[in-house]
Amino acid sequence: MTGLSSPILRASSTLAFFMANTLSLYLLLRGHHAPGGGFIAGLVTASSVVLLGYARGPEKFGRVLGADPGLIAGIGLAVAGATALVPILFGRAALEHFFWILGNNGWSFGTALIFDVGVFLVVVGVTTKVVASFAASSCGLPALVAEEERRYSSPSEEPLEGTRAN
Repeated sequence: MTGLSSPILRASSTLAFFMANTLSLYLLLRGHHAPGGGFIAGLVTASSVVLLGYARGPEKFGRVLGADPGLIAGIGLAVAGATALVPILFGRAALEHFFWILGNNGWSFGTALIFDVGVFLVVVGVTTKVVASFAASSCGLPALVAEEERRYSSPSEEPLEGTRAN
């Protein structure tokens, strides 16, 4: 399957991608002051990537994100973990967050935003990898390419595509 042949879906998914990511950025930035944050912003971004990938087809799905989803999730986990653990190095409680006021306009920046960015990256990476694998296998394509099989699976496992139910 090379994607859907609907030019309307392709064009509207590109527009929806940019609109959803604008909303996602808004949710991410306001998350430490009001409802929102890294998790919901990550879901909105992952949904936009999935929509764009669906419109372009499962063969091009992985290229929509532009990087390995596992790497994105790993970086996010490292960022969130570091933000949670760095206060311990200074004799403070784990997950203690600090805020700084920027300028005279009352804008603040804090470590909670950095933590939210880490959560955002984890959610985007994991969600897109799971959905891309399901999309590929539902179209008869292997869920993981050979390099990903070496990276993500155990040598003793068999690919799901190679097994048949009795």
